[in-house]
Amino acid sequence: MALLLSVGTIMGQQDKAALKLAQKEAKAQMTEAQKIDEAITAKINDKTATEEEIMAECKKGQALIRKAIKSGALAENKVGEAYKISADFALQPHNKLLAHAVNKEPFDTAFFYSNLKTMTDALQGEIKYTKVTKGETGNEKYLKSKASTLAQCGDYYIYAAQFNSECKQYEKALEAYDFAMNYAKKYPEVADQVQLRVPNEQIAYYAFLTAYEGKLFDKMDAFYDQAIQFEQGAVGVKQRKAVSYIERGDSTGWAKYVHEMTVKEPQANEDFISMLIGYYLDREEKLGGDANLLIPYVDELIAADPNNLMAYYGKGYKYFKTEKYDDAFNAYLKCTEIKNDYFDAWFQCGLCKYRQALGLNAKVSSIKNQTEAKKTKEDAKNLFGEAIPYFEKARDCAPDEPVKWAILLRDCYDVTGQKDKAAEMDKLL
Repeated sequence: MALLLSVGTIMGQQDKAALKLAQKEAKAQMTEAQKIDEAITAKINDKTATEEEIMAECKKGQALIRKAIKSGALAENKVGEAYKISADFALQPHNKLLAHAVNKEPFDTAFFYSNLKTMTDALQGEIKYTKVTKGETGNEKYLKSKASTLAQCGDYYIYAAQFNSECKQYEKALEAYDFAMNYAKKYPEVADQVQLRVPNEQIAYYAFLTAYEGKLFDKMDAFYDQAIQFEQGAVGVKQRKAVSYIERGDSTGWAKYVHEMTVKEPQANEDFISMLIGYYLDREEKLGGDANLLIPYVDELIAADPNNLMAYYGKGYKYFKTEKYDDAFNAYLKCTEIKNDYFDAWFQCGLCKYRQALGLNAKVSSIKNQTEAKKTKEDAKNLFGEAIPYFEKARDCAPDEPVKWAILLRDCYDVTGQKDKAAEMDKLL
């Protein structure tokens, strides 16, 4: 027991000695940093300091004061002062680099960002660890001005992000954007004063574009929900998000994303609806068999938007392709109700009747019962006749393009005994 007590006493003495040494070193580092600060400040005030000298001295002083702060050995009443010195060393280089940026001159973007982080942390430390004193000789107004400076520095993180992005330092750029978006949380001492010039959704938009440019798809996804809220850039965000799935080689992910987006906002995403309809048709063809991707999708669109033109047209196309002409006709007819001058829809309505008529005609020769054959032929003729008004409506939509409608109209006129009109079509062709 006596031995243990002896060992404990020795260790305690060693700890005290180590602490004393650390305190002495920290004090010396702070004293040296303070001298550098006073000297360079005097030269700056006298306008005799060169930029190179300012940068070198501030970096040297910053390294010293940072060691003193990180040591944790500074006297409690000196911590606030140490952070003040650190803020001073960061402010002068910051102003110089910012001037270069404004004048579009080359500068060290990496140092701008690291120095900015040092400066805002130092301002926070000075505010946090400096005791407030009031009255004429007090520091209350001074600390308020420091708080105001710290609150305004949030915008510089946006600049830092843009500088890093221009230099293709995408990871650092995204870090800086995230810092800006969460600036008030990171510096709660000035949270009520933080008013960035750019709203968070716009910052997220910039971050999203940066992540896309850097092909950092996971981080791009992380900014997506906020970026899409930036109305002016929403279309571009959607496009890049969709394209990113293709770049990742993830067509399934692309389809899922576009599906969810278009069902949620059909009217705002017509181009994407058209693309996804094409994708589902292609997938169905490749999968074959009973693959049924398109109809459930367009039904979802119609449920969300009962007058969605592309959904009905896609539905019509699918039914037409599978020779379900009555269903196709109804879908195309709905398109004409939504858009009365839609050439393709009117034409396809006529084509549904025309194809049904051709189908019946093809059966006539194989029907042995003459009465039934005659009736089938008459039904086919009637269907040719039913096609005419729809082809004529198509003609009204594109009167100067007879190549689109004249051939089928001629056939229908000819079969139904309207020889003069058939001849007119021949002339147009």
